[in-house]
Amino acid sequence: MKKSTYGTAARRGITLAAVSMAAVALSATSANAAAPAQSPSNVWDSLAQCESSGKWNTNTGNGYAGGLQFSQSTWAAHGGTGSAANASREQQIAVAQKVQASQGWGAWPACAAKLGLRGGAAAPQSAAAARQPAAVSTPAKVPARQAAPKAAVQAPRHAAPVSVSGQTYTIRSGETLSTIAGKLNIAGGWQSLADANAATISNPHLVYPGQVLQLPG
Repeated sequence: MKKSTYGTAARRGITLAAVSMAAVALSATSANAAAPAQSPSNVWDSLAQCESSGKWNTNTGNGYAGGLQFSQSTWAAHGGTGSAANASREQQIAVAQKVQASQGWGAWPACAAKLGLRGGAAAPQSAAAARQPAAVSTPAKVPARQAAPKAAVQAPRHAAPVSVSGQTYTIRSGETLSTIAGKLNIAGGWQSLADANAATISNPHLVYPGQVLQLPG
């Protein structure tokens, strides 16, 4: 009888241990299932929200179009066809990745600074990842929105004769001829401003901070 009693007790002990282990494993599985991975927001959506309020089909007539505000020359130079405003979000992101790879985040100076995007490496998948400091700092580059293809830079520009007023304006970081013309209410817009400075500006889409402009009369 004693032998039988010991055997029964041993079997019960083994059964209880097995049940306890199963319960622990089930608890661990439930805990893991209760904490799903969170997908980070896409950095391009954050950039588009800053540049155009997230409107991928915007075209206000200011010289830039699409959710990421491409100039027509930059859009075409990096593989875009037609107008950026008519392209899908995915097509605009594909072109933006090429622009970012060649120009860095300086292509979107104001919004990149606002979002903490730095350097010239390939675009990260989330804004949180983009805010991590780069291992090697890269010098700021000229915004790609003002950059033009090499062929356009080399081609001669036929400027119309424009008289100058004698007043000057010094270009600030992030400004273009278009924004300056709008700010100063230049008659004839950026084209008139470019013609007045044809001697020093060969490509109206490529200007630099610190450059002094002659204002048309």
